[in-house]
Amino acid sequence: MKKLTAILLIFAVSISVFTSCGDTGAFSDVTTNVAEYTYSSDDEEDSSEPTEEVEDDGIYDNTAVVEAYKSGDTSALSEDDLLIYQAARDAIAQFYSAGMSDYEIVLAAHDYIATHVTYDMDEFNLIGSAKEESSTPYGALIYGEAICMGYTTTFQLMMDMIGVESIIVNGSSDGEEHAWNMVFVDDKWYHVDCTWDDYVPDYEGRMAFHTYFMVTDSSMAIEHIWDMDSTPTADSEDYVYYFNNGLYAETNNELKAILQESATAGELRAEVAIPLDNEISIPITTGMSIYAYWRIDLDTYSVVIYYFE
Repeated sequence: MKKLTAILLIFAVSISVFTSCGDTGAFSDVTTNVAEYTYSSDDEEDSSEPTEEVEDDGIYDNTAVVEAYKSGDTSALSEDDLLIYQAARDAIAQFYSAGMSDYEIVLAAHDYIATHVTYDMDEFNLIGSAKEESSTPYGALIYGEAICMGYTTTFQLMMDMIGVESIIVNGSSDGEEHAWNMVFVDDKWYHVDCTWDDYVPDYEGRMAFHTYFMVTDSSMAIEHIWDMDSTPTADSEDYVYYFNNGLYAETNNELKAILQESATAGELRAEVAIPLDNEISIPITTGMSIYAYWRIDLDTYSVVIYYFE
């Protein structure tokens, strides 16, 4: 399940709608940096389905791929798992290097998935449903399309391949099934929702959002429901993205400085966190024009996204 936000070109106006674990967006930007594994028109004529390993609970079983990555021996992989292995290996090579901290790895994988995978729009068909492989890394890495379980299992696969402890959380939002991950970094657990940080519309050069990156149970529980007794406790804000990247503003001057820096760097939008009860304002700055913004209230802070023109 995925929250979609439409930005109106009017100050301080935003609309949030909910759909079944997905978003909308143009598929002209479905790229993966592993184009050699993307299906061809010949594949479309083949009625056979991918044969990835699936656990009893319907979640993709990445055991064989992870073992192949660690050992270098791919002889035991099925044809489809071999493609997943090759695509995941090449994707990891794009963002991972030895010496990265676990936090840096989690951030890089999150951003890679959010900017290289788009939502499978077939999920919204009145008749039919999303493609079966869209709930696995095959859909995300080979087709460049996924639903929430595809985003989640792809992130889990990358964490398992690199060696960062992570789990999959099955839950819901707004009455619809949803899935995301939790990661264990520096002896503390955090929630990571790649699907909800891949907002619409998808476009060339789009950037990942970080509203649901490394957040607490209390932040996640505002719009997510899950069995908290079955998951570790996540109560630390140590690695909240905005706190760690100088993007937390308690005054208008601090907010102005953050926005000015983003605009000067040529960015099209800026993410900022502010104290929960603060009034939103649009500071007057030189050489910067803000045409829209929207806000998400979490437990102790609000995330505000500003768009520049």
